[in-house]
Amino acid sequence: MHTRRVRYLLQPGEPLTLPERTVPQVLRLGLARTVLGLDDDRILASPAVAIPLPRYVDGQPLRGTPGIRPDALRFPFMWLPAPLRERFEIDTGDGTITLESDDAWALRVVFEMWGSGLYDIDTGGWLDVLALHDLDPDDPATHDRITAWWAGGADETLDVIDLTGALVPDTVEDSDWASIASLALVDSFDKASMALSAVDTVALCELVTDGDLTPLGTTDPARAVRSLLRIARTRFTGNPDASTLLAHLQAQADEPGTEGPFLVDEIVPQLSEIAQGLWTTYEPTLTEVVASFTEENLVGAGTEGR
Repeated sequence: MHTRRVRYLLQPGEPLTLPERTVPQVLRLGLARTVLGLDDDRILASPAVAIPLPRYVDGQPLRGTPGIRPDALRFPFMWLPAPLRERFEIDTGDGTITLESDDAWALRVVFEMWGSGLYDIDTGGWLDVLALHDLDPDDPATHDRITAWWAGGADETLDVIDLTGALVPDTVEDSDWASIASLALVDSFDKASMALSAVDTVALCELVTDGDLTPLGTTDPARAVRSLLRIARTRFTGNPDASTLLAHLQAQADEPGTEGPFLVDEIVPQLSEIAQGLWTTYEPTLTEVVASFTEENLVGAGTEGR
């Protein structure tokens, strides 16, 4: 049995929460597809979490999901036990029960991963689950073995991999800490993330205005502006007024025959103004979150009974 760490998208020192920049987040979606082998509908991206996570459907394991890369099974988040896969039912206080949102679920998962030590911020590394069982997916024979198991075959080693002991507390007292934290912080993290995204949106607007379209992966100004608007609409969903304005700009940008220079001259300044307003609104929340949120808040939290 070997203990080793493997990296997934983050650099050493990066936390699992509060993505540091919008552009890396956009790129990380594409990288997640490549690294994990999952289609877009099986990848969950949250503005409060720094990495895309696999989307668990109806609380079921990922096993059997098409396209998965055998080496992706190194990562602990591919092996979530039932209590983490399943969404909590939330009492809204008005007699209505709703399921835990994507953002609250994603925060709960990364809090548990970080607090349990499965993610190490110093190295940006995840505990290699397969190495714990002396499995190397880079070995062709092991690669084929994992592929066959994923498709439904039996395997005496893979069949018994279970992270419940690392991620599920033994005592009721410890069982709700990550859920309570995620529900309490999800709104603040969303606002703090919008502040960071606003800074990057303004910077991207400046680049597009100056003719540098490289960060948006195109040489066509019209496509760059439309892509920038689509990115902004995914980053500011927590603000209804901004969402309405961005939807209006997107409709204008998507009108047939609209030329790139018009979009750069007319749409981009409006987008930049919206982003600057969002920064002004949410920068205080970002400052509070950064000041109060440290690694010490998570390491060991809720793990006393494990």
